[in-house]
Amino acid sequence: MKYRVIIWGIGEIYNKHVNTLKYLTYKEEIEIVAIIDKDYFFLSHIDGYPVVDIANLSNILFDYLIIMRDNEEEFLYEMLQLGITREKILPYRILDVPDLSFDEYVRVKESRISIISNNCWGGLVYRTLGLECCSPFKNLYLKDRAYLMLLSNMKEYLQYPLEFSKFEEQTDLGVQYPVMRLRDIKIHCNHDTEVEKVQENWNRRCSKINYNNLFVAMFTQNKEMIERFLNIKVSPKIGFVPFEDSRNELINIHKTGDAKAFYIAVNNNAGIGNGSYSYNVLKLLSGDEHFYRCEENK
Repeated sequence: MKYRVIIWGIGEIYNKHVNTLKYLTYKEEIEIVAIIDKDYFFLSHIDGYPVVDIANLSNILFDYLIIMRDNEEEFLYEMLQLGITREKILPYRILDVPDLSFDEYVRVKESRISIISNNCWGGLVYRTLGLECCSPFKNLYLKDRAYLMLLSNMKEYLQYPLEFSKFEEQTDLGVQYPVMRLRDIKIHCNHDTEVEKVQENWNRRCSKINYNNLFVAMFTQNKEMIERFLNIKVSPKIGFVPFEDSRNELINIHKTGDAKAFYIAVNNNAGIGNGSYSYNVLKLLSGDEHFYRCEENK
């Protein structure tokens, strides 16, 4: 399917991504039906694409709009005022995803996938792909045994209220963060400092969970814990480990560059920056068994 796309913004970001846009156009994955930028009102076309006055936006049939701006939230309100639904608005950073298939991206986006993970990996994937976060497992971590307990009966656990347990200090940053309790499980909300904000975010994200489309991930350095994870009846799932294993549900992640800790290497691979090398995240989430980007030396 060829998706009709509007580009919002001309400038540095557009110029850096115009070759990707042309490649996706060449592959007949997208058709750029308009480019909009009030500062370039004197143009009729750029790079072969029509430049359209914002007043004529309502006359254009399109599937998605890509914002070519860093401060996308600043323009979001204007777009909503113009009647563009949030579901149609995409951030330009999706064009940086290696080996991007726009059709594959749309399928993942429209599936409203709920990523369950025991650290920041899921939240980083949502950020990388510009997807709505349909999971409460963002900006937090759980220790291995607690996470496995939760996965063993997740739907029931998530019906319990998230309650404050204590504050702990994150020594590398010198800040106190709340440790929360979900029945008998402790959840470390190490990216937050306010209990009320943690509870608000947790409850809002819990309400968005799509139990019909879960993707469950776990990182651990403990072989016993990963075996227990693999034995839990949830699927699809993936485990990130620092050792070799030929099973399809495990990915051996190496520490590269300045990733001094294993969890950093795991999180790096959820993005598109340094240390991201292992897998195609869209294929991974889609259940495509050919998700690896690389082959290791024998």
